Amino acid sequence: MDSQTELRYRQSNRLLRLLLDNHTVEEVVETISYLMEKPVLFIDINFSIRGMSRTDEITDPSWNFAISKGFCSHEFIFEIVNIEEVKRFPKERTPYVVGLESDSKVLVSPVIIRGKYAGAMVMFFENSEVTNQHLELLLLANEVLTEIILKIPMYKYIRGNMNEGILMDLIEGRDKENADFKSWVLESELNTSNNLCVLVSEQDDDNLYQEVIKDSLRDDLYHVFPKSHAIFYGNQMVVLCTDLEKAKTDKGISRLKSFIEKHALRVGMSDFFQGIENFQSYYFQAGAAIRIGATIHDQKRFFYYGDYKFFHLLEKVTGDDGNKLRDFVQSGLLTLEKYDRQHQSELFYTLNMLIEKGCNYKETCEALHIHRNTLSYRIERIKVLTQLDLTAPQVQFDLAYSFRILEFLKHQ
Repeated sequence: MDSQTELRYRQSNRLLRLLLDNHTVEEVVETISYLMEKPVLFIDINFSIRGMSRTDEITDPSWNFAISKGFCSHEFIFEIVNIEEVKRFPKERTPYVVGLESDSKVLVSPVIIRGKYAGAMVMFFENSEVTNQHLELLLLANEVLTEIILKIPMYKYIRGNMNEGILMDLIEGRDKENADFKSWVLESELNTSNNLCVLVSEQDDDNLYQEVIKDSLRDDLYHVFPKSHAIFYGNQMVVLCTDLEKAKTDKGISRLKSFIEKHALRVGMSDFFQGIENFQSYYFQAGAAIRIGATIHDQKRFFYYGDYKFFHLLEKVTGDDGNKLRDFVQSGLLTLEKYDRQHQSELFYTLNMLIEKGCNYKETCEALHIHRNTLSYRIERIKVLTQLDLTAPQVQFDLAYSFRILEFLKHQ
C-alpha cells in the first residue's frame, strides 16, 4: 500500500468511526475540516448553519456575514439559488464546484435524506485546487453525517425545507412587505395562491413535540393532506394546506379527525383564503378557533373557525369588559331563562335549537327527540312569554346573536 493510499484509508477510517458512537453533526464537520485542512460548513435546508470549522480562514464577505448571524439571509439565499451551478446540481450527494465573487470557490455536497434534499456540506478553497481526494472524502463525510441525522432523534427535524423558513417569517410578521418576498416564494414550494387554509394543532401531552416524534406526525399528516407544509412553532404544529377542493377537503377533514384521535390532538382550522402573504391572519384564526372552541366545547377536538368567528368578534370588541354584552341580548331570552328556572322547563333550550336549525320544525324535533306537537306547544308558549314574532327575519337574527352572546358570557 503506497503512502497516499494509506493516508486515504486512515482518513476514511477516522470518519467512519464517528458512526460507532453518538457523535454529533458538529463533530463530523470538525473532522472533515481537520483532515482536509479546509473550512467546512453544514447548512440545513432552511439555510441555518448547523456546524462549522476553521471559519476564520473564509474571506468571502457574504459568507462571513452569514456565519456571523448563524444563518443565511433571504437575499443571500436568493443569490445562491440563482447561481447556474446550483440550478443544475443533481439531486444526489455528488459534490460540485461553485465559484464565488471573491475569486475563491466552494465544493458543495447536497445532503439527501430519504430521497429529499435536506441541506449541504460546503468546503471552502481560497488558493488551491479541488482534487479527487477532496471529492471522495467530502462525499464520505456527507454519508456519515446523513447516517448520524437518521440515527439520532434530535437531528430528525433537519428534514425541513425553505418553505418552513418563509412560513416562520410570516407567522412572526417579517418580510411580507419586503420587495423580494415574491421572489422568495417563487423559489419555494409555496408558489400558489388558491384554496389555502391553516391548521394549528395542540396536544394534551406537553412532550408531544419532542424531536423524536415530529417526523411521525408530519408523515401521518401528509397522508391526510398531501399538499401541506408543516412547521413546529413553540408548542404548536402549524400547517399550511394548499390547492384544496371542496370534495377533497370534506374527505380530508374526515381523515383529519382520525388523525386527531390517533395523536390526541386539538386542531383549529382557519377559513379558506388566497395569497400566501395573508398567512399570518389565518394562522391567528386557527389559533383562535382552538382557544375559544376548547373553552366553549371542552370535549371536542376539531374546531373550525367559522363556528367560532362570532365569539372571536365578541372577544376582540369587548376585551376584559365582556359583561356589558348582556345589554345587547334580546330581552325575551332573559324572560325565558327566568321562566325555565322557576318552572324547570326547557323553553330557552328549545328556542335555541329552533334558531340553530333555521326554524326547521322537522330538524328541531329530531335534535330534541320530541314529537312535532310537543314542539308546537312549546313555541306557542314561547310566543306568549316573549311577545316575539318568530317568523320575522330580524327577530331570528337578533335571537341568533343573542344566544351566542350568552354562550360566550357563560365561559368568561
